[in-house]
Amino acid sequence: METARRVWQQPDVDRWSKRRRRLEPLWFLLPSLTVFAVFAIWPTIEAVVTSLSRYNLTEPNARRVFIGLENYRTMLADPTFWGDLVRSFQFVIASVTVTLLLGFYIAYLLFNANRGRNIFRILFLVPMTVSPAITALSFKFMFNYEFGVINVMLDGLIGKKLNLLGDAGLALWATAAIDAWIWTPLVVLILLSGLESLPVEPFEAAALDGAGAWDMLRSITVPLLKRFFLIAALIRIMDAFRVYEIIQLTTAGGPGNLSETLNVYIAKRGFSFFEMGPASAMAMILTFIIVAVGTVFVRQSSAFEEATS
Repeated sequence: METARRVWQQPDVDRWSKRRRRLEPLWFLLPSLTVFAVFAIWPTIEAVVTSLSRYNLTEPNARRVFIGLENYRTMLADPTFWGDLVRSFQFVIASVTVTLLLGFYIAYLLFNANRGRNIFRILFLVPMTVSPAITALSFKFMFNYEFGVINVMLDGLIGKKLNLLGDAGLALWATAAIDAWIWTPLVVLILLSGLESLPVEPFEAAALDGAGAWDMLRSITVPLLKRFFLIAALIRIMDAFRVYEIIQLTTAGGPGNLSETLNVYIAKRGFSFFEMGPASAMAMILTFIIVAVGTVFVRQSSAFEEATS
């Protein structure tokens, strides 16, 4: 009888042990999942609900009233929205391109440096450690038309000054340059890590075949760094779409709204005009654009497939 009871209980014990082993990782993940749910999932749900509602904070006893896709239709018919969206893409393309090119150039120089590589690697981290707000205000003084150090240098080199933050054709590109200055060190670190991980055999074989430094850079180094360029570009694209402090503190979207990006317009509609519904709708559209651009960017490249093959 006792033996039969042990045989009957054994499968239940084994089943409970297996279930407990499967659930153990979830207990370790629970704190992270809780934080993610509170600070990411819940605000996103709130933003979606608000984007489908009429919600103006200037109204007494403001409450959300469900109006469906009306906010989205209003935004898609707003010429300011489309103008700011175009400037957002211009800002992203300019900032990311400069960051990748300059970051690769600096990383390549550091990789081939015989001395001081670690010292310069630490020094290049400085722009990333400074608050973007402080960096923006510093560049605002440096770009000042009358006494800014940049215009003093330009006056000495080309004999004229440029109103970098006040000129309609320069303001957006000046803010993109500030963003590139802040995040170029990140690209340097990513690409320098990639350069240090490259195998030496292809370079030794190319050297035996008589290939020069330029040929090896173009035909071996850059193709082998493809996945590292992809990672750096994805990070920079997603970050550049979200830039707000730099533009707000240097040009405030001016002159007029010619340096205003979609992120700045969202903040203006939400926190200056208190129109939370349209602001949330634009925020959701911007989120969709970032996700779509990132997805297309990854699918059009074979870097990840090559990494796993």
